[in-house]
Parts: sequence; structure tokens; C-alpha cells
Amino acid sequence: MGGSFPKLSYKNLKTIKHALQEYLKRDGISENDMKSEQALLSKINDEIQIMRERYRF
Repeated sequence: MGGSFPKLSYKNLKTIKHALQEYLKRDGISENDMKSEQALLSKINDEIQIMRERYRF
């Protein structure tokens, strides 16, 4: 996944991750929205993990 979010900092990605986790809890979410938003969350988590390994934090 590396390079998917090249202009976002680690802190930005963590903020987006937490916001998306809360957004996924909303009432009335469609199955399609759930799947696409979970896929995005997975990509963000992958990028966070890459940054942790790259910068050793």
C-alpha cells in the first residue's frame, strides 16, 4: 500500500482512522457503504502500519 496517502502525516491518518471508525457506527448505513468504508479503513490501517515500521514508532 505504501504511497497511497503520500501527503498525509501519521497524525492525519490516525485522525481519519478514528473518525471513520466512529462514522461506521452510524444508523442506517447501507451494506455497500459499509463495505467501501471498511475497505478504506483497511487501507488507512495498512498505511499507518507502514509508517510505524518505516519510522520505527
